Amino acid sequence: MSIEQIIQNEANSSLPEVKERAQDELKEDLRKKQLANDGIMQDIGERKEYTHRIFVLICMWLILVSIILIASGNGNLHYSDTVLVTLLTTTTANVIGLFVFVAKYLFQIKSK
Repeated sequence: MSIEQIIQNEANSSLPEVKERAQDELKEDLRKKQLANDGIMQDIGERKEYTHRIFVLICMWLILVSIILIASGNGNLHYSDTVLVTLLTTTTANVIGLFVFVAKYLFQIKSK
């Protein structure tokens, strides 16, 4: 037997093993991609849910502050000017901070 025939015989005998290994690798790669896609889809769903919750929280917060300001302006509540300015300042800072935090999470830049 020549070397060429030996190489050809070994190549033919290992061909099914190579094909099987290649198929296994393709299946594993496909599974990894499916898991990555599932994770992305779950992340999108969670982002939508929590974005809505935070939006509702901010709206309720602003409504409550508006009610306090209106009641104070009508004379139903008696707060000093310092308390009202502090309430407006902290509320504004918290709402903007929460919005920025959520926006950065939702629209984060992914590094490749």
